[in-house]
Amino acid sequence: MVIVMQVFLQQCATGVSIGSVYALLAVGYALVFSVFNFSNFGFGPIMMLGTFAAFYAIPLLKLPLLAGILLAMVVAALVSVLMELTIYRPMRKRNALKLYLMIAALGISTFVPNLAIQLFGGGVRAFPSEWAKKVVNFGGVVIPRADILAAVLSLSMLIVLWFFLYKSKVGLGIRASSFDTGTAALMGINVNFVAIVIFVLSGAAAGLAGCFYGMKYSVYPNMGNVAMKGFVASTVGGLGSLPGAVFSGLLLGFLETMISSYVSTTYRDLVAYGLLVLVLIFKPNGLFGKGVHDKL
Repeated sequence: MVIVMQVFLQQCATGVSIGSVYALLAVGYALVFSVFNFSNFGFGPIMMLGTFAAFYAIPLLKLPLLAGILLAMVVAALVSVLMELTIYRPMRKRNALKLYLMIAALGISTFVPNLAIQLFGGGVRAFPSEWAKKVVNFGGVVIPRADILAAVLSLSMLIVLWFFLYKSKVGLGIRASSFDTGTAALMGINVNFVAIVIFVLSGAAAGLAGCFYGMKYSVYPNMGNVAMKGFVASTVGGLGSLPGAVFSGLLLGFLETMISSYVSTTYRDLVAYGLLVLVLIFKPNGLFGKGVHDKL
């Protein structure tokens, strides 16, 4: 019985770790959708490029792990802003339909990983951190340090993000823009600046998620495909809802881990996308979403 409980607790820790990755990605989707009403499917490449920056910089510059993670967040944020300035903003200025912005994002999600394969090769690489590979024993429950770090840093970033959105003037501008960008602009809010902040925050979250995913699994050009699980979590929670994104990301990570451990890994994606379909059928706005006034 003790062994069974230890295994269960170990799987719970794994679920929280994976759920943290999904939650960060889901928050990125929620931030962009809350203001611009489109899903940025370009998060996959953003996550991948940030992780590759850490992968190469940590051994070459002999950076400590936390510095490498910070670098990944900065690079991912810069790539995210670059996408906004060179692709999404010009399209918005031409009054492109939101559907076309998502199509452009889908194009990015295919083009960038294939370019990365040509530049870096398509091989699978281990994240360069011996510290993260070690484990901690809590009364017989063995938890990798990477899982603990993922939970702690993810929670820390989500708390900081919450205070930023709800306790700062810039956050107030973001929440005002989430209701109506046109009205927000008339009130004197710089919507273009809000866009930059949104893409910095969402990009940094993707970079952080990428490092955790790389530490737990591996680093490779198509690793950004996991960002679709973030989209699933964001949709299940309610597009534009930050509490929904966090809750659904953790829930999805927990469910996938339990299904993989006690049933079969082949059912993991079946459960994730089955949950998405069921929620959309019975609660189309998501578990936490009710309407435009419930964004953020």
